[in-house]
Amino acid sequence: MSEQTALEVRQQAGPDDRTARMTTAQLNDLLHAHFIKAGDRLAPAGAGAIYLTEVTDPGGLGRRADAVHIGLWQSRGAGRIDVCELKTSRSDFRRELEQPSKAEAWWPYCTTFSIVSPGTDITPPDELPPGWGLLIPSPRGGRRFKTVVKPAERQPKLTVGLLLTVLKCTETTRTNALAAQGRHLRDQYAQELRKAREEGSADPRARERLKLLSQLEHAMAVKLGDYTWENVLTPAEAAEGLVSFMRGYKERITLRQRIESQADALQGLARRAEHEAGLLMQQANEATA
Repeated sequence: MSEQTALEVRQQAGPDDRTARMTTAQLNDLLHAHFIKAGDRLAPAGAGAIYLTEVTDPGGLGRRADAVHIGLWQSRGAGRIDVCELKTSRSDFRRELEQPSKAEAWWPYCTTFSIVSPGTDITPPDELPPGWGLLIPSPRGGRRFKTVVKPAERQPKLTVGLLLTVLKCTETTRTNALAAQGRHLRDQYAQELRKAREEGSADPRARERLKLLSQLEHAMAVKLGDYTWENVLTPAEAAEGLVSFMRGYKERITLRQRIESQADALQGLARRAEHEAGLLMQQANEATA
C-alpha cells in the first residue's frame, strides 16, 4: 500500500477503530515515511538514510527485526541504527514481551530499540521493558510519528556481521524497489495505452481506421505489434513486405492491362478484316452473276 493510501486510512478512521483497521503493511508504510519522505527516496543525491525490513540479526541468532533505519547524513542522524518492531495486535505485543529474544539479539547493534503500533490501546506504555521506546502515528495525521516513550540510546556495536547483514539486506531492498518500479511503469504504460484506445475508439474516424487495420491483419493472417514474435509483425516489417509485394503486383496489373488493350486492338483488326473479306466476296459474286 502506498504512503498516501495508508495516510488516508489513518485519517478516515475514527479514534476507536483506527487501530483495529490498520494492518502491519500500512503501519510499515507510515513508518517508512516517518524516517524517509517518499520524494527523497528517488532523489539523485540519495535519501541520506536507509530503511530496511525483515533484517536478520548480526549475531547469527536468526532473529529478524521488522524495520531498521540507518542514518547516513549528519542531517539524518549519521551513524544511528534504529530498530523497530511493529505490533498491530495485543496478542502480538504480549508475545514480544514474553519472548524478548528478538530485542536481545539486536540490542548490542542498535542505537535505539522501539515498539511501533497504531495506538497505546495495543501497546500500553507502562507495559514496556526499561529502555524500549514507543512510537505511534501522529494523531494529527502528519508524516512524523509521535514518541510516546523515548527509547534509551547507546553506541551500537559495529561488527563485520552487522556490515554484511546491512549490505545484503540493502541489496535485496534495492532489487525489490527496482522490480516494484518496473511493475509500476508497466502498469502505468498499460493504463495510458488503454486510455488512448478508449479515447481513440470514441472518434468515428479513429474507429474506421481501427476497423481497416483489423481487416488488414485478417487479410494478412498476422498481427501488428511492437516486437516480432511468432505470428506478429512490426509495422515496419509489414510495410516492407507490402511494398515489395505491391511493386510486383502493380507491374502485373500494368502488364495485364497492356495485354488486354492489345487483345482488344487485335479483335478490332479481326472484325475489320472479316468485314473487308465479306465485301470482297460480295463484289466477286456480283461480277460473276
